[in-house]
Amino acid sequence: MIPTPRTARQLAVLLLARDPSPSLVPSQVYNAVLTQEIEASAAPDMAKIGLHLLNDDLAASHALSQRHEGEALADYWHAIIHRREGDYGNSRYWFGRVGRIPLLAEVYGPDANAPVAFVERCRAAGRGHD
Repeated sequence: MIPTPRTARQLAVLLLARDPSPSLVPSQVYNAVLTQEIEASAAPDMAKIGLHLLNDDLAASHALSQRHEGEALADYWHAIIHRREGDYGNSRYWFGRVGRIPLLAEVYGPDANAPVAFVERCRAAGRGHD
């Protein structure tokens, strides 16, 4: 019997429950089987990008975000992908491409410079640390 495919929400719950939490700069995909499930899911591409990020599959997430380059949410995901790769300069570039979208204020607060400041804090935290 073929199992019922998991929904995007179920995949997100599973990935958010990881213990330990993902590292700042992952060295490998967390679960290759989940990569296949994410790709096969009926979720919109923007959700798939986030799910791939949660699964530490930066390559799959990057390829999908590039297919939607110029869309604010895809550019936001693109910035996060580069931050997680440790490519902080490129992350700052992509945050600059996002523009003003409500999501940024929801996540980072009203300061328009907060996303880039967070990238810099990640860069500083990542020096010599896991």
